[in-house]
Amino acid sequence: MLKFVDIIIILNYNIIMLKNYDYNQLGLEESEAKIYLALLESGPSTVSELTKKAKINRTLGYHVLQKLGWYGLAVEVKNLGNKKIYTALHPQRLVQHIKNKKNQWERNLAEVEKDLPELISLYSIADKPVIRFEEGSSGLTSIFEESLESKTEIFSILDVDSWQVSEFWDWAQSYNRSRNRKKIKEKILVLDTPASRKWVKGYKGSKVYTVYRWIKPEQVMNLLRFGGEINVYENKVMIALLQKPKIMGIMIESKILANILKAMFQMVWDQAKPVKFGKK
Repeated sequence: MLKFVDIIIILNYNIIMLKNYDYNQLGLEESEAKIYLALLESGPSTVSELTKKAKINRTLGYHVLQKLGWYGLAVEVKNLGNKKIYTALHPQRLVQHIKNKKNQWERNLAEVEKDLPELISLYSIADKPVIRFEEGSSGLTSIFEESLESKTEIFSILDVDSWQVSEFWDWAQSYNRSRNRKKIKEKILVLDTPASRKWVKGYKGSKVYTVYRWIKPEQVMNLLRFGGEINVYENKVMIALLQKPKIMGIMIESKILANILKAMFQMVWDQAKPVKFGKK
């Protein structure tokens, strides 16, 4: 038969083991677990005694004890004068508490899955553009190179005149090689200028993943020599401005805007004439 001292040793050992539990394993928040373990160890106690043992403030202690009561883990047993006395209920209640939390999360999951189509439609409607920009040559090329991760075809409008700068020309050739290695397709509308015609005549780059067509000056007078390039892909619109003193890259992330520009691009593309390389 166990002696009283043996029972005390066993109880203390169990309390130590509980203290070593991860609070999440108990299905409780840290403050809740501290108060509950203090209740298990101390037996019926006042709020002051429990908060002192748990090392949390008294106001929080009242709130935590109320929550433990909701969970079925603690109860107010009697009142001595103005002092409330609390005691822990059997630890077996923890199992039911965790089961209750599991059931609640399963209900929450079912509700979210049921409402997901409506939430997605709201997300699509509330398309709020995100705009970023980087100044200087390194900032521009950094934003430009994001298109090397594109999972869709790139639609571009190109002003060749603006690329006739040594610091960008070498980089542009390297960029195109990287895009071809990644097999990212691109349709490019080229502004029809003398510089563009000269570039086309001497062009020696790959045309496997790139298709070029001309935009006539009379078609896009406001775009003529705008000083850079526009790329549209996925939900992104990238604008590269290469003319000093405002060298910068601008990235606009908006599904609605990207889709509108893709549709407009396609209308122009269907009317544009193919670029014949090696000829003026």
